[in-house]
Order: sequence, then C-alpha cells, then structure tokens
Amino acid sequence: MTQAVTSDTAAALLARRDLAGLRTVLAARAVVPDGAACDQLAAELDGDPRWFTGQDADELIAQLRVLASDADPAVRSEALLRLTRLR
Repeated sequence: MTQAVTSDTAAALLARRDLAGLRTVLAARAVVPDGAACDQLAAELDGDPRWFTGQDADELIAQLRVLASDADPAVRSEALLRLTRLR
C-alpha cells in the first residue's frame, strides 16, 4: 500500500508540471531512506513523460536548473544529479 501511495502522490505532483511539484518530489527523494519508497520516487522522476518530448523536456530541464540553486541542499543535490544524467 505504501508504494502505491508514494507512486500516486509523486505522479500527481509531477503531473502539475510546476516548480513546486517537482521540488516536493525531489525533496522527498533526497530524504527518504534507501528502500522501496526511495526506488518508487526515483522511478516516478525518471519516468516523467516530459523527459521524452522536446519542448516538455526543455521545460523540465529549466525547472531542474532553477532547483539546482535551491536553498535546500538536498533539493539542490537531487536536481544536479538529474541534470548530470542528461549530459
């Protein structure tokens, strides 16, 4: 049940397509201990459909660049990790 809630919540936040939703998922991913919930958050982030289309991917990358300067070091780290994977 917890995995479904984690997955559904992350998917709903990412579907908002806004900075706050992405930031929330990145922050959760950064602080959740290794295990099923951590893997589920990573899967939702990696499976975000915006990664796969041109303009949407540009939007997501722009949001990650903003979050790479976030006040929260955990959010910064997660955003930078995702940006690094793109290169």
